[in-house]
Amino acid sequence: MTGTSHGDMVCEVRTGPADDRTQLRATDRWDALDRLHRRVQGTVERRLREETGFGLSEVQALRHLGRSSAGDAGAEPVRLGDVADGLGLSRSATSRLMTRLRRQGLIISRAVDHDRRGVQMLLTPAGHAALRRTASRYEQAVGDAVRALGSRDADPVLWHFLIVESDARTVIR
Repeated sequence: MTGTSHGDMVCEVRTGPADDRTQLRATDRWDALDRLHRRVQGTVERRLREETGFGLSEVQALRHLGRSSAGDAGAEPVRLGDVADGLGLSRSATSRLMTRLRRQGLIISRAVDHDRRGVQMLLTPAGHAALRRTASRYEQAVGDAVRALGSRDADPVLWHFLIVESDARTVIR
């Protein structure tokens, strides 16, 4: 064990077989998750482009914005930062994505009244229609991509989480 002190804060770095095994398991699981994610993402991306003309990030953005309301009336605007956080994208990537959706007439954006640097977005009627057209195809594409992996090709814990719907809902809540 080694230690380094910086004022009142002491950092300890533990080394040894037990810590190496724990770290190896964590990195192995992360690598397995990353590989699985990339495979499913690539499959879903291709299928959505073929069937809907939209990319995965566009469909996910529509879904995220669509959660603010069930329909056009009473919709709550969503801030750009919230969309970025919800999609796991940088603010600049999200801004570019929102610009594409705005050019297609799927969203409207406006400055936040009390903070001119902030931007809020809402789905347009065309955006709601696009969401309705793509939502079931997205769900089907993800389900098909996960099932196509086969349990042999995926980490058993991840496979179970993705394929067993009732368990996944329990964990997410």
